[in-house]
Amino acid sequence: MFMLIKIDLTDKKIDIEDVADLHRDYLGGLGVNTKLLVDLTPPGVDPFGPDNNLIFGAGTFVGTLLPTAARTELTSKSPLSNRFGTSNSGGLWGAALKFAGYSHIVLTGKSNVPVYITIDNDQIKIEDATHLWGLSSCETVDWIKQEKGSDYQVASIGPAGEKLVRFASVQNNYHGAWGRTGMGAVMGSKYLKAIAVRGTGEVRVADRRYFAGIITEAFNKVINHESFGYTNRYGSMVVADPYNKIGALPGHNFTSGYFGDWVETRGRKVFEKKYKEKDLACFSCPIACTHWTNVKSGNYEGYEYKGLEVTFVMEFGAKLGIKENAEILKCAEVCNLYGMDVISASGVIAFAIEANQNGLLGKYGTEVPDAWGDFPGIIRLLENIGQRRGIGDLLAEGIKRASLSIPGSDQYAMHIKGVELPVRDPRGKWDVWMLGYLTNTRGGDHLRTRSPVDNLLGEVRSSFEEEIAVSENMVNDLDMPRILKEEIFSKPPLKVDIPRMAKYAEDLITIINSTGLCIRPPVHRTLGANFYARALAAVTGHPYTEQEVMKIASNIWDLQHQFNVSEGEKITDYAFPDRFYEKSLPVQSGTKSPLPRDEINEVIRRYFAARDWEYAEGD
Repeated sequence: MFMLIKIDLTDKKIDIEDVADLHRDYLGGLGVNTKLLVDLTPPGVDPFGPDNNLIFGAGTFVGTLLPTAARTELTSKSPLSNRFGTSNSGGLWGAALKFAGYSHIVLTGKSNVPVYITIDNDQIKIEDATHLWGLSSCETVDWIKQEKGSDYQVASIGPAGEKLVRFASVQNNYHGAWGRTGMGAVMGSKYLKAIAVRGTGEVRVADRRYFAGIITEAFNKVINHESFGYTNRYGSMVVADPYNKIGALPGHNFTSGYFGDWVETRGRKVFEKKYKEKDLACFSCPIACTHWTNVKSGNYEGYEYKGLEVTFVMEFGAKLGIKENAEILKCAEVCNLYGMDVISASGVIAFAIEANQNGLLGKYGTEVPDAWGDFPGIIRLLENIGQRRGIGDLLAEGIKRASLSIPGSDQYAMHIKGVELPVRDPRGKWDVWMLGYLTNTRGGDHLRTRSPVDNLLGEVRSSFEEEIAVSENMVNDLDMPRILKEEIFSKPPLKVDIPRMAKYAEDLITIINSTGLCIRPPVHRTLGANFYARALAAVTGHPYTEQEVMKIASNIWDLQHQFNVSEGEKITDYAFPDRFYEKSLPVQSGTKSPLPRDEINEVIRRYFAARDWEYAEGD
């Protein structure tokens, strides 16, 4: 039921392995990826060397009709952070892999010439890609679909991956991506241009009748949750306005949390009225949270692209100060064509602009905008990064490495553990979500920790607790083990314990990323450990319990942490840049105070205690 393709690109050797036992013990998807990476990748390995492994893992439920069962995890040692690297993407690619009869692909070694891989059910080939090398990701997808078949689903890299830009992405067909932590650069280091998959089989489950009831239960919970309507209507853009309201925008490289014209220029209703054309959905998804954009007036009338995602708006619209939504989309399009992570790309440019404003770039100053919102200059710099031209060659190394080469610039380098910070300023609101930026095993990122009862407009009591911004009935109905619920909320529910909730939220999202569902609110807030245990039992035949599923998820997170410790990670790495502890943040009401460093460090220590982790003081 769960088969792995292992491909040695050095020897051009292909093996097939049954990994049903790994699936049982590590749930699938991210969990199996984690175990494989830890077991197969020696500490200290060069991320660009042949001994690094690149692992695709479609979640256990992918290819079934469970709502949102479309997600695939891509894992390797990150060339950006030198730590555990991983990224997640939906669409149709993972379902195609499952329909072909496989759940995972492990790629090791390094080809001596550019190649691509085709998987057509049981026919797996390594083919010459010399003619594809240098093409954009979209051109690569076009060629493969025209030459091999339009029903192939394609994972590919663009020029940024080929040139080892350390935050290069792997593109998922035309518009999706495994974006974060530089997986595209690892793929490029192996001279692997693409993996094209076509499958015509089906995903078998152990108990079809029981699983049919599970599917019905999940659909009813998802489509009847209060978040379903607004998630379908706005997608991720639903949070664009609240971020501005609470003063949490990453404006101008985290120097402004609020823009007075934000709602009128980059808000969710402007997007809906002037740009949104139609809803789009991944495989087996009733939410349809993404959209097709058609610019209906102005200088860019007639321009079409997939979006608008809140990440695009926060990164290019807030962090870099671009006001026109069509220009924001064009920045995202350039990133997709070259194959670059949107967050890291905008982060290094924001760093470069602020360094340039302070006279630190010398001869490279003419290559970098000196004003926020300079769309032509930003597009030019994105292309130079993708091609490693001029200062783009330095910025392609990521913020941490670039700042080490520009004396005095480290104060403008917004990263955690070498990974560029996304989307939100923690001074705008400290909560479980923001703690997750520090505790995330893949570095400074926002998508692996989120409370299922969070409310951006809720109050924070202290660095250690936030208020319960939902009803007591909603807390009582939450699919969460009773003991954990009492530890996190107390009994009766009175507050949210931030470090304990962070651990639970990480474990829950680990389950979601292992089974292949989506973390959009209608799923994240309605389906918990009890549901996943029953669904996994129906699919695999193993009698999971909610306690077992939660324990496995915690073990998966521990393995990722241990991988990072073996690469030299210390407790002192769990820190925001100094700016967040030393400078106030301008917002609509005046300013928000810097973060209390000592209290945040104590939150980290309590989080470590919740996970039973140890570090010597001062490490």
